[in-house]
Amino acid sequence: MHQRLPLIEPQVADARVTALYRQIDARFGGVPNLFKALAHKPGILEATLAKVARVMDEGELERRLKEMMAVVVADAHGCAYCVGAHSMALQRLGVPPATIGLLLQDLDEAPLPANWIALLQLARRAATDVHAITDADIAHLWSLGLSDAAVVELASVIELFIALSFFLDLFAVPLDEPPTANANPG
Repeated sequence: MHQRLPLIEPQVADARVTALYRQIDARFGGVPNLFKALAHKPGILEATLAKVARVMDEGELERRLKEMMAVVVADAHGCAYCVGAHSMALQRLGVPPATIGLLLQDLDEAPLPANWIALLQLARRAATDVHAITDADIAHLWSLGLSDAAVVELASVIELFIALSFFLDLFAVPLDEPPTANANPG
């Protein structure tokens, strides 16, 4: 599929976008194509950056778990960009490629804590049919020891990657080349 929306490359970006690209480069070790596509609306780019930082960098849930949720949710939505980008991020966080493959193929066999598998299964189900989530499913989150804040955090990670998958797929944004070895996982 061909790309449907031109990317705003750093060399043609206006001053506001250039300033945002500096922040993005410092965080990600480059400017991912997602942000080059969002740059058509600098205010939305800025808001997206802030949301990504809040959802992915703050809270009770571990960063590796959030990246795994990104992969599972993106896979449920068929977003190759997010699956690829967050698989690379997981590798930079030390997750073996075989484990990443199991997130996509056979989650129950992934060498992860049982509570992580339960959260990832719920994330996949919520991403595909939120109306199928029951009161018992939410109560199970608390039984796993999640606080109310962590439950909101979980829902926020799922929502973020549903939205980003939609945008990326709508405009057929191409996946970036793998970043350098010293790049931050974002």
